Amino acid sequence: MNSFRSPALADAQLRSAAARRVKPSRILHFTLSVTDLDRAQRFYENVIGCTFWRRNETSVFMRCGDDHFVLSRTGYHAPQNRNRDTLIHHAFVLQGEDFDAALAHVEACGVEVLLYEDVGHRGFPGRHAYFYDPDDNCIELVDLRESDEVAATDTAERTSVRRAKSHLNKTPA
Repeated sequence: MNSFRSPALADAQLRSAAARRVKPSRILHFTLSVTDLDRAQRFYENVIGCTFWRRNETSVFMRCGDDHFVLSRTGYHAPQNRNRDTLIHHAFVLQGEDFDAALAHVEACGVEVLLYEDVGHRGFPGRHAYFYDPDDNCIELVDLRESDEVAATDTAERTSVRRAKSHLNKTPA
């Protein structure tokens, strides 16, 4: 018998261990909720440029470089943002020389870019473009500029095609 309290671990083959903080070495994947696996796979292959890895009855496993993400059909998909907000999003890094062509491709695929920022990004300096996939998951394409200094300026100084409204002032739908 192990010393874990969670019911899911009651019969697990785990050794009793002293609790200690650990440091993960990487992220294996993240999962996006979708309503149609075929449509989502086509979007992430054809619009974003990711590659198919494997599939089962509820999920499509995709690759982006050496990283992975999963498209899962749960039957209870709910978009994470409201009113075309971009706060909750999934970011894909592009090489700088590909960024402009990628945005041209996104628009050629009939996808509207909702927000563009090239200065004042508080977390990761560079160029950022946000848009939705067919299931209203917000996607960000990023041209990181590691050498730029992270601006600590107010968001009013950002250059944007469409300024995002604050997600904190919205009332639940």
